[in-house]
Amino acid sequence: MAENMKVKYDKYWGKVEKMNMLIFVDVVLDPRHKMQFVRWGLNRAYTNDVVVSLYKKTEETLNKIFESYRLFLGNGQTENLTHSTQEVELVELKAPEDAFALEVEMDMNLNESMQKNELDLYLMENLEKKGPGFDILNWWKVNSNKYPILGQMARDILAMPVSTVASESAFSTGGRVLTCYRSYLTPKTVEALIYTQNWCKSSPVSVDIEELVDELENLELELASIPQLNEGVSDIDSD
Repeated sequence: MAENMKVKYDKYWGKVEKMNMLIFVDVVLDPRHKMQFVRWGLNRAYTNDVVVSLYKKTEETLNKIFESYRLFLGNGQTENLTHSTQEVELVELKAPEDAFALEVEMDMNLNESMQKNELDLYLMENLEKKGPGFDILNWWKVNSNKYPILGQMARDILAMPVSTVASESAFSTGGRVLTCYRSYLTPKTVEALIYTQNWCKSSPVSVDIEELVDELENLELELASIPQLNEGVSDIDSD
């Protein structure tokens, strides 16, 4: 069983050049993870050369998909992000020089933001805090006005099934466990079915009772020949 699972694992994850890059794009579209989590995960799984290659390939794939969506949806809704992403803090100006310095700084920030597209701004934002109640689809729904192209990408990519093959077909011990009649079972019940099925279909183990009895008799003789143990037993009996 372990060998079969290893073969399945190598089929999808063993060859780096054949990996489905949408797996990594899916992670980037999670505002709790983005590219930081991709780098962290790759560093834990692969050597440095593979990490650099996959990280670069992830960036290229992400940019290609974003550019395709941008061209398909048009440019009208893509670059008007400055006002929604730039927050200006109102401060009390004490002198004309302060007002001039503030205006220069705002112009510099404006020019810098105009050179960045929606994807760059999204990746620059701080990561969302992780929590059990976080709803990633609702997050993109709320932020679709801020990131219209990425919102469309997230709606399409996050809705994709991770695999077209049912997990129980790929990794279970005896084929499909879930059927149309078992689709509402809890994970614990499904796990119990898998274990039970494995036990029922396993080959019987032959046990030689006579050999076990002989071994027990020999063990008793060896223990009886140890004087320290005999003295301890006699003391207990006398008490």
